[in-house]
Amino acid sequence: MENKIILISGSTASGKSDFAIKIAKNIGGEIINADSIQIYKDLNVLTARPNIEKEDPNHHLYGFLNGDHLWSVGDWVKEAKKISDEILNRKMIPIIVGGTGLYFKAITDGLSPIPDIDPKIRKGLIADLKKDGLKKLYSELNKIDPVAGKSINQNDQQRILRALEVYNGTNKKISYFWGIKRVKLFNNPFEKVNITLPREDLYKRCDARCEEMMRCGAIEEVKELLKKGYNINAPIMNAIGVNEITEFLNNNIDFREALDLMKYRTHQYAKRQTTWSKHQMITWKSISTQLSDKIVDNFIKKL
Repeated sequence: MENKIILISGSTASGKSDFAIKIAKNIGGEIINADSIQIYKDLNVLTARPNIEKEDPNHHLYGFLNGDHLWSVGDWVKEAKKISDEILNRKMIPIIVGGTGLYFKAITDGLSPIPDIDPKIRKGLIADLKKDGLKKLYSELNKIDPVAGKSINQNDQQRILRALEVYNGTNKKISYFWGIKRVKLFNNPFEKVNITLPREDLYKRCDARCEEMMRCGAIEEVKELLKKGYNINAPIMNAIGVNEITEFLNNNIDFREALDLMKYRTHQYAKRQTTWSKHQMITWKSISTQLSDKIVDNFIKKL
């Protein structure tokens, strides 16, 4: 297993974090977060962040950024590479776990060779975002780079800003860079596993998680988040549950409506993650079952 890194992907509520923790405890592993919303502070309950203080293995890249900090895939993969190397130097095993497909693609396939962009360009775009809103920036992207516009979701603030930033900084479309050979930062052997569940079981888990979040302080968490005065376009404000609970706090919907909307959005998100894995993780080992100790033991034996 020399220099091997374990990659564990899966939809929200699939049980991937519990699986990763069990593996880490058994083989001497340290966990690196690959979830693009769990990198932010302020939301612990709504992002289902592992209770790091009570877990035995070391956890990295959880809850360390302010909610308005825009972090690119490139930023993440460079930091994940640095931490992985440090873990390997300690003779431990990096276990990268999460549900953000683009993070895993950056690890396994590499990054597009986009040059560094002047930070002033990003600052200007953020000012435009606050002034004009995301819808207008997305419209601009579609005019500049229809290929990228078709690929990027209209609500994906991070990727929309990145595409415009690249164009303004290089005078070339981001889709141009997508067609160039990627640069790999990771050259390690990987053990790649995707945790999957039948859709009905996954949705039941999603619903149970939403209900548990509401019981465990999600409303109070959003109240504290709103006190911080984040702009509505800040990345953390797009976390599932923030808008729904905010609407409830503003008396625009009742508690049951807020909970049902959270469940609906979580189902949508899980479906998108599942679709991504089907198309992008064809070669990954699939574990499609409830995660028993026997499954964990078999996985470890085959490493």
